[in-house]
Amino acid sequence: MTKNLFVIFSCIVLMLGCSSAPKESYSIEKQVLHTKKSKQGDELFAFIVTVAATPMMKVNSQKPMTRRELKRFAEHERVEDSPALKLALEEEAVTLLEAELETQQYCQRGYEVHQVFWRNRSVQLRGACS
Repeated sequence: MTKNLFVIFSCIVLMLGCSSAPKESYSIEKQVLHTKKSKQGDELFAFIVTVAATPMMKVNSQKPMTRRELKRFAEHERVEDSPALKLALEEEAVTLLEAELETQQYCQRGYEVHQVFWRNRSVQLRGACS
């Protein structure tokens, strides 16, 4: 009985995850722009966006879940675990990068992002000015 319930629960979570568009369930904790010149004189940058920690949702396996708890569990996502949220954060990081470059008056003729790195709750965009 418990095994069947787990299989049904897993299928429901999978279907809900696939059918719904990702909600931005994160908040930006900090953003930092690092700039430098290469030995060849190219203007380089690294832009790091970090999101606030989202705690893991705990489930009590000793008692059955209510529908409300099941829905909350199915909708609970963390950036570290969700490719859809990571993609949304990368897109937001590009928007934040453009605003920061404008504010710092860096890369005024344009830029290219060459690399994207992930570390836990941070995304780092590395690139160069055009």
